[in-house]
Parts: sequence; C-alpha cells; structure tokens
Amino acid sequence: MRHIKTEMNKHFFSLLYLSLTLIIVFSCSSDSSDDQQTALPPNEIGPQYTKENDSIIDFLKNHFYNYDDFENISSNEQIELKIDSIKGDNLNKTPLFNQVTTMSVDILNSNDEKISHNLYYIITRPGVGESPTVADSVFVSYKGMLISNSTFDTRKNPVWLDQTSVVRGFQEFTPLLKKGNVIVNNNGTYSFENFGSGIVIFPSKLGYYEKPTSSIPAYSPLIFQVNLKTLNTTDHDSDGVNSIEEDLNNDHIFTNDDTDSDGIPNFYDNDDDGDGIPTKDEYDSDDDGVVDDSDQDGIPDYLDID
Repeated sequence: MRHIKTEMNKHFFSLLYLSLTLIIVFSCSSDSSDDQQTALPPNEIGPQYTKENDSIIDFLKNHFYNYDDFENISSNEQIELKIDSIKGDNLNKTPLFNQVTTMSVDILNSNDEKISHNLYYIITRPGVGESPTVADSVFVSYKGMLISNSTFDTRKNPVWLDQTSVVRGFQEFTPLLKKGNVIVNNNGTYSFENFGSGIVIFPSKLGYYEKPTSSIPAYSPLIFQVNLKTLNTTDHDSDGVNSIEEDLNNDHIFTNDDTDSDGIPNFYDNDDDGDGIPTKDEYDSDDDGVVDDSDQDGIPDYLDID
C-alpha cells in the first residue's frame, strides 16, 4: 500500500512539476519563452561575456544613481532607483563604478569549462532579519532596467517569487539582502520596515542570454533594484527536506539533481532515490536531528537505493 501511495504521489508531483515549468509569471522569471524567436545558435559564452562586461564597466563609469535619496531614509521608506549620465550638471556625481561591489558566478561553456561572470551590486539598506537562500520564496518589490536606462518591468507592490524560477542574476543577488520586520497595523493590514534593499547589474548569461522577450533584446545585461520584504523557507515537494538541501552539487541549479533519474528533480520528487519509500520516512525517521544512514555508507537513506 505504501508503494502504491508513493507511486501516486510521484505521479502527482510529476504533473505538478510539468505544470509549473509551463507557467510564466513575472518578467524576472528565468523562462522567457513567451517571445522566443527562431534564431541562430547562441553566441559562444566566453567572448560574449567579455563584450558585455566591457559594456557594463563603461556604463558603471559613466552613470550614477540617486544615492542622495537613499541617505537617512525612514525605516519603512521605499525609494525608487533612478540612473542618469554623468555629464552637464551631473559632472560632480560619484559614478556607479566607485560604489559597486563585485561577486562572481561560474557558468559552464560548451566545453564544460567554467567562465566566471561578474555581478556588480550596491546594498542601499542591508535589512535586519535572515537572508533567503537561492531556493526560497521571496516577497519583493522590484524594478528591472536595461543599461540603455529603459525600464522593462516594475512592481511597486511586493509579490512572491520562487527563487528557483527567476533569472540567475536575480537569484544570486537576493541572498545578499536580509528581510525586514513585519508590522501589523490596527486595521488588520500589514507593512514592512528595515527591509533589505539593493541594486544589481549582471550580464545576459545570468538573465535571458539569446532569448529575447517583448521588452528585453537578446544579449542584454540587466539591472534590478530589489526590496526584500520577507521570505519563506521552501520545501517544494513537502518531503521534509528543505529545497536548498536538494541541490546536491551546490551549483544553484535545481533541475540537474535527480538521484533516481526519473525525470523529476529531487526538489520536486517526494521519493528521491526511487526505492518506493517516501523521502520523509527516510530522512530522519527517529527525529534525532541526524539524517538517517542505516548502512553507514555515507549516503543518506533517502538518497540510497540499497
């Protein structure tokens, strides 16, 4: 009976995973298939990154953001990002280049060689709570821009985003922020204060790369302003294992971890090793806080078919 129930659950999660992969929700979603065009093979990653990074550096050196507006802001204030050129009356402004911090994300090219891609970011307010992982759900308001200074999307009111479904640059940046405090108002509504805010700029391989949308051309570096209001730790398949722990190779790509090779990634599979026993019954069956490994072979029971 347990095996039959497990198979039914696996069928449910298989359908759920298939359904979710077909849903496109927000512009920062990692799937831009709404406007995919038949195109030539994508540009080689290394040369394309070099070209884009040069463009980003030039942009950073010749533009500034409205940093004066972010000084001494109130705890619940949300300032909209504005970027302008350093020229004319703005010649004395501090360029973005002098204010950003750099972090790197490795991307594999067609030869499985790692190509480091730089993200450039500014934390305008760090926040006060915990930070999300790359697998969690985040409640954010945001603004998306191109380095042409045009806006392709904006959400002034916060929305929930699944970190496993947004573009890579957005996903890698949000863990640098901390959530805010939730304030419940007398009328039953709620607000947030001291939430983390920041700006990130990254090359197109961490965005949509060769796949254009109606408002984002192919090979476009992206800019996001993000306000992290709060978060939820996720367990997508409700198997008792937080989704971040299902990224076995720690590459922040959740679709390539599939222990039983059944076509359902572990973070959507409630029987990760395909042995007919639900993961939740093998993970920590005695509730001692230690992941079970019955045969002491170094492989947790929920990932060990034998």
